[in-house]
Amino acid sequence: MDTRTLCLAALLRRESSGYEIKKRLDEPPFCHFQDTGFGSIYPALTRLANEGLIEGEAHQQEKRPDKKVFNLTEAGRTHLIDALMQPPGPDRFRSDFLFCLFMSDLLPRQHVLRLVDQRIASLEQVIREMEECADKVTRRAGRFVFDLGYSFYANERAFLINNRHRLEEETEEPRTEAEEAERHDYHSHTAGSPL
Repeated sequence: MDTRTLCLAALLRRESSGYEIKKRLDEPPFCHFQDTGFGSIYPALTRLANEGLIEGEAHQQEKRPDKKVFNLTEAGRTHLIDALMQPPGPDRFRSDFLFCLFMSDLLPRQHVLRLVDQRIASLEQVIREMEECADKVTRRAGRFVFDLGYSFYANERAFLINNRHRLEEETEEPRTEAEEAERHDYHSHTAGSPL
């Protein structure tokens, strides 16, 4: 989803300032879907206002500049629904953890296992936090997405616990440069030798 659509969704239930929209998009549930920055939110709000999809009103604040608060127009609500009716783009999954595992043949075995153990602990923390707030998710669609997210975390945790031994068995200790050179020399000398 583009930033404009995310801003419309953030304004669906209550009027908000640009700062409040950013804060809402950085917290669950929105933070689980997309990343946004202040650099993209304010230009998006300007375009939405120019197109009549939101309206902004200045609210006076004591000893501070006026705060501009935005609300969704009926045209904005229609535009949001139209955007949600479009087929979603493919998910883009990024993970520093998976990248480290992918490159783990360069790392000491104990470091790789420590990464996995830290990930398991992190997932357990997320799962505990989700369980603590599960009763607050009351909307049917919100509950469905919550349960799907919970299953992702729980399944990743279970996979790591059940397959940790594979990394322990398969990961070699990285060779030093001298060992690698010696191995290369050995293979160079034996490559043409009949066995």
